[in-house]
Formats: sequence, structure tokens, C-alpha cells
Amino acid sequence: MRVTPERRAESEASEDPANEHTQVQRRVTPQAIPVEQLQYHLFVPGRSRHPLFDSAYELWRDVWQSTFLEAEGNAELYSDEFTRQDEIGVLTHGARCISVTGLRWLDLSRPMSREDSYFKPWPAESLAALGNGVIGISSNATIHPDWRGTRVAAPFGMSREPGRLAYVSVGLTIQRFFESPAQCSVAVTRNDRGMDRVCFALGASSLSQIEMHGVEADVMHFPRRCVGEQEPALADLWTRRQHG
Repeated sequence: MRVTPERRAESEASEDPANEHTQVQRRVTPQAIPVEQLQYHLFVPGRSRHPLFDSAYELWRDVWQSTFLEAEGNAELYSDEFTRQDEIGVLTHGARCISVTGLRWLDLSRPMSREDSYFKPWPAESLAALGNGVIGISSNATIHPDWRGTRVAAPFGMSREPGRLAYVSVGLTIQRFFESPAQCSVAVTRNDRGMDRVCFALGASSLSQIEMHGVEADVMHFPRRCVGEQEPALADLWTRRQHG
């Protein structure tokens, strides 16, 4: 599968950004998709042989290769950044992957976790602020270029404004962490793509600001709470989630 700019038009170009790094900017026509047409999957790398998991990898690979080529002039990317995740969250529309997010858990009571390369660009005080418990890490978020700017309608019969696909995608990841022993979750946002606004809307606070690949970013902290109560579409997708 190759990512192609199938729908270029006027749009919210700053919306539906990625965690940690950039995404290739493509303009799409905003649309509202019924939540009933979407499905949320959780896959475990190394165990899943589902075709959707392979498609999720291809989407992740194609978008991030384009990202690094644009940002750094180098499209070098290795699959272990994807496969080393504990789980991969995937939103699908039919047989098509439209968003992908990586999930990892680290026990910060262990030196090997505190010395993980993920924390290399973090200020020491931001890592110290997390304490010594289990945390969840959301990373590698990817929205298919054809779906950026998409809104997700509330379940049938509910009177609510459609929510942003990025909000729903990240919110499902946070919900997954809080169904686990994680005492909090964290993410690094690329702010020129508006991901900081998505995280703040989900209840995050900023531990610090850093620079990632020449772009301002925030180290975001999500305290434990039920994000599904805020967004009916998110709650519906979480209830119907499938494990691959």
C-alpha cells in the first residue's frame, strides 16, 4: 500500500497532526464519517498475522518515510521502531487503515526503563516528575493523508457535533492506558501541527517544551481519568474494540 494524495482541497491543514515528529502536510476536504463505519483494533507486534496489521505497518512506514525525507532530507526508517511497541492501535474504515498509534508501557522503578532512548531529548526534571510507577507512552501517531481533517460523527441518535479524527484516535490510546496499570501516560507533540491542542482538550498538561527535528514540541502528561465520557464516538469505538 502506498499513501497517495487522493483528496487535495481546502481544509484544516494544521489538524490531525502526529506525535513526536511531523507528518507530510496534505490538504483534504473535511468530512464527517459515521462512527458506526469505523472500527478500533489493538494488535500486539510479533503475535499478529492479521492483514490489517500489515496494512497498518505500511501506512506508518510510508507516512514516516515521507516525513523524514521532508524534514531532514533522509527517508531512512527501520521497522523496529514500529515492532518494538507493546501494542499498535489502529482505526479502520472497512478494510482500510486510517490511523495508527504506538503504545508502550515502562516501569520507571527500573533503571533500564528510565534510561530508554525515548527520554533522551527530555529535560531531567520532566522525567523526574513522572515518579517511579508504570507509565504509558503514546508515539508514532499517523493519520492517513486522505483522512486528515475528517470529523467523526456521534453514534446514531445522539445530538453532538462531530469530533476530530485526531482527538478520537489519541483519545482511544489514552483510554487504553487507563484500562491498564499505568499511573499516567505521556506523549511528545509537534506543536506546529496542532497536536498540543488535541492533548490539552483531552486533559493533558505540559511538563516542558523541547525541540524535535527543528520544531517546537511539548512533553505532555495525561493524568488518569476516563476520556471516553467526553466524546460519545470515542466511547462507542472503545466499547466495540477488537483485539488482533
